[in-house]
Order: sequence, then C-alpha cells, then structure tokens
Amino acid sequence: MIYHIHDVIRQDLIANQKDLFNMQHYYTHKFRSNNRLIDINVGLFRNDKQQLTAQIYVADKHLKIREQLFLDERNNIIDNDLIIKRYE
Repeated sequence: MIYHIHDVIRQDLIANQKDLFNMQHYYTHKFRSNNRLIDINVGLFRNDKQQLTAQIYVADKHLKIREQLFLDERNNIIDNDLIIKRYE
C-alpha cells in the first residue's frame, strides 16, 4: 500500500512538474492521510545547493520511502534520490 501511495503522488508530481512551484500551497496540502498509521508529506523547497526540490515522504511502522525530485529553473525534473527503509 505504501508503494502504491508513493507511486500515485510521484506520477502526479511528474505530470504537473511545470506548475509545481506555482502551486506550492496546493501540492503541500493535497496529499494528506486519513489513516493515523500512515504518514504522508509532500514538500517543495530549495535544497542546500539552491536547487528546486520536490520531496515525497510516505511511511508506516514497517516501511519508509523518501524520494527527492530535483528540478532545473524551468521546472523540468533532472534527477532524483530515492531512499527506502524497511523495519521488521
């Protein structure tokens, strides 16, 4: 289920990458979990290198997925960093 939620959010961000930072408030509030056991967070910010970054964080007590999508100044995704941690 966590993988599915991450994939849905990722596909939405990729499909709308041109408008991400124009609609920052919308995207940071669009994906909220009604399930207390699942943590979902989408962040849009400039990282330490001043590069536009969209971060997806989805977690439950057994799995955490964090992906950062790095964008250029024209809002094209140019790279990503994906971290998946499993807890048993």
